[in-house]
Amino acid sequence: MLHELRYYQIAAGKIEDYINHAGEVAVPRRGHDFGRLLGFWSCEIGALNGVFNLWEHESVATREVLRAKLATLDWWRNEYLAHSQPLMQRQLSRLLTPLADVKPPAAPGHVYHLRIFRTRAGTTQAFARQLHESFPQAVATWTGNSGDVNEVLQLEAHPAAANVEEVTQTQRWRAFFRAHGAMVEEAQSSLMKPVAFSPWC
Repeated sequence: MLHELRYYQIAAGKIEDYINHAGEVAVPRRGHDFGRLLGFWSCEIGALNGVFNLWEHESVATREVLRAKLATLDWWRNEYLAHSQPLMQRQLSRLLTPLADVKPPAAPGHVYHLRIFRTRAGTTQAFARQLHESFPQAVATWTGNSGDVNEVLQLEAHPAAANVEEVTQTQRWRAFFRAHGAMVEEAQSSLMKPVAFSPWC
C-alpha cells in the first residue's frame, strides 16, 4: 500500500477558485480510476494558502501507470490543468509508507492536524515507531518513500469544536520532544479543514 500526499501552494486570493474547480472538474471525473482519494484539505494555520490532498495507490508502479494515463486525457489537460496550474505557485508530492492501517474518523465534523518531521539520518524508523506508539489515536503515521527519505509524517483528527489546546496537545508534545527530540532536525505543523468533497471529513 502506498499513499501520496500532494501539496499545492495557491496564489493569494485564489484558493477558493482552485478548490471549486478541483471539486467540479478533477475529483468527480477522476473517480477512483487514477488512485483513491482519501482526503482533501485547505490549511487554516501553518501552510497558508495551501491545499493538501491524500491519495491511495497499490504501489509506486501502479501510480506511475495511472498518472501517465491521466496525462493523456483531453479533459485533464484542457479543462482541469489549463485552469488550475496558473493558480499554483508551488507543487510538492510525497510518496509515503504507512506504519499501520489508517484510522479515519467514523463520522464527519473534524479538523486535521498534520505534522511533518525531518529526522536525523539513521533515526527515521526509530522515531516513526516512537511517534506511532506515543500517539496511537492518530489517523496515520508515515515514513517517506521518495524525496526526503528521512521524513516522518503524522495526521490527527479532532472534533471541529475542539479548542486549540486540545488540537495541538502542547504539553504532551513538549514531553515527547524532551524524550525524542534529539532525532529531529526540523518540524512543521499545519491545521487543516476538509473541503466539502473530502472523503475524510
